[in-house]
Amino acid sequence: MKAAYEIRCGCGATFAGDIYEYVFSEHDPELKESILSGDFHRIRCPSCDRTLDVESRFLYRDEKNKLWVWVCKRGEESQRDALAEELIGKNASFMEFHFLDEAEDYRTFLVFGRDGLLELLLKEDQALKRREGRSLKKNPALRLIMEEERVPGFLFLSGEKIRISIPLRLSEAPEHLFNGPGEKKRWLRYYSEGLNIHNRYSSFLDGRLRGKWNRTREKEPRNGSGNEFDDFAESWAAYRRDGKRFAARYPGRRKFFDGLKKMNISRTLRTIDARRIPRESA
Repeated sequence: MKAAYEIRCGCGATFAGDIYEYVFSEHDPELKESILSGDFHRIRCPSCDRTLDVESRFLYRDEKNKLWVWVCKRGEESQRDALAEELIGKNASFMEFHFLDEAEDYRTFLVFGRDGLLELLLKEDQALKRREGRSLKKNPALRLIMEEERVPGFLFLSGEKIRISIPLRLSEAPEHLFNGPGEKKRWLRYYSEGLNIHNRYSSFLDGRLRGKWNRTREKEPRNGSGNEFDDFAESWAAYRRDGKRFAARYPGRRKFFDGLKKMNISRTLRTIDARRIPRESA
């Protein structure tokens, strides 16, 4: 099911584009593939030829794994409770309309953005978990560090079908504290190392270590640390950047990181030379 929406491009042009409101993964496998690859709701502006990633709510249905997923916009996460009441309250009528067999067996989820849907599918779609889990941990991760850009760079992960880009951040150490671009680049290298070890899609921390990490976070909280993955990457960067200073402030986190040194990280981390990539592609 799709509908025509009015889309406004940054160039000022307004045009109509088809946006999907309901994806039935078994019936529409090409749409599931586009979600995995990142091409879903990617629309080209007819005026300037720029590619736009359009965010819109949609419903994702997986018959085999009995998943009924409301996918909302990333910016709506602060409204989680209200949206859960609104959307999950509509389930009975929606399920009847979409002719679900054994509707009571479906598990209902509310996620935000493609990132939230991918994280859920890598846990709940068993075939996807087996196939992509292996390749995500095996295929190299690519690190792109940008200079003089609002977004300092990305970590790119790829499986067989899945393509993911995770933004790098500078929140732990504001730019004015760096002694030149070399120091900033070093911080981003360490930050991307942390993301490569622990991210929501292919973490190398098992359930025991993840629980231990979150208990450590509770005992030694950091201001503005965000979620557990950003917190891990920022702490790892600070740990690698100045181990003595980090240990003095966060002895529990330092001890946890010391224990990870013998971990086998099967996914190598490679740097992309930003100077060789056209600005529009980057």
